Amino acid sequence: MLSKKEIFSIPNILCYIRILLVPVFLYTFFILDHPHAHMISAGVLILSSLSDFLDGFIARKFDMITELGKLIDPIADKLTQIVVALTLAYTYPSFWTLVAIIIVKDSMLLIGGLVVYKKKHKHLAQAEFPGKIATAVFFVVSILLIAFYIPGSPLAEIMIYATLLLMFIAMIYYAKGLIALYQDNETV
Repeated sequence: MLSKKEIFSIPNILCYIRILLVPVFLYTFFILDHPHAHMISAGVLILSSLSDFLDGFIARKFDMITELGKLIDPIADKLTQIVVALTLAYTYPSFWTLVAIIIVKDSMLLIGGLVVYKKKHKHLAQAEFPGKIATAVFFVVSILLIAFYIPGSPLAEIMIYATLLLMFIAMIYYAKGLIALYQDNETV
């Protein structure tokens, strides 16, 4: 049973806020009738990104890492990432390739991770450096593409394909890690 202290820890509250910002982001991007709606959408995404940074920082700095946080943080991350990617694919068709990479990478991590855990009782670290860089670039590029709304421009295409390349590199890195864990003959 989860304690109130765990449920209402500051890092977990920040995760809840991040999840609640997803529909706010969708509303500001697709429905809000305001001359600066795209800037407001970008602001919501900046707020979400800051809450992501802060929840991890606070959890580590003040030893507030919880089992609930280990569950909801990646859910909030993936939910935000896939919603933003699908939203941008609506405006920037090149983003569909990035959506595909994200789905393949995350499916591989989920399914491959379960297989490795079942067989070896081991798992990959939460987030490795290539994945963190790819995700950070993804959000910076997404914020810029939303704020400045430049579909079809060469700059948008360069940013999208650079992000795609980094996501692909992260996917390969994680695939190698899963394969290495699976092939590891060390007993647990």
